[in-house]
Amino acid sequence: MKRSVPVLPVLAAATLLTVAGCATEEPGIADPQTSSSAASSTSTNGSPNQPGGISASIDPCALITPAEDLTEYGRFSTGPASNDEAPGETSCSWQKEREDPLDESLIVGLIVRANQSVGTVNDVGGGVTDGEINGRTAAEAPNPQFHDCTLAIELDADSRIDVLVTAMDDVNAACEVAREVAYLVEPRLPKA
Repeated sequence: MKRSVPVLPVLAAATLLTVAGCATEEPGIADPQTSSSAASSTSTNGSPNQPGGISASIDPCALITPAEDLTEYGRFSTGPASNDEAPGETSCSWQKEREDPLDESLIVGLIVRANQSVGTVNDVGGGVTDGEINGRTAAEAPNPQFHDCTLAIELDADSRIDVLVTAMDDVNAACEVAREVAYLVEPRLPKA
């Protein structure tokens, strides 16, 4: 029997546990070999030394349009859930709508961390795998206990954006979705 998972508490808990990556036999983050036709957003880049830096120009809720970007995973809530309670963080999440209570759940979250670099990703049980997403430094951290996965992408030396995938039945599947979403979102991020 599947359990229902509320979006914001899961995102908040995952934010506190912060970041793990899917273990693989080879180091690095797998390239899904899919091309993204995502348009790049144009944003004014802040200096990393300014308060907020590059991360201040990013609205995580504007980086994903579920009806266009997440259709292969099902239908998602029409509006993102935003949770901006932690200092230096801005987040957004989208929850898959389940037509049958036995369908697998899925929550996709984006968390902009203004004061945490990719190097600060924590091992939450599945190790941390360093790699790149479209040339940006990245780190993937799976959480086998809760079947979620975080993939952190560098914004600049002092900040990152996390792609968090949770509420799935399998941590490896969660990491695969996180990778696919990361390759979709990265071209929309401002360059440092």
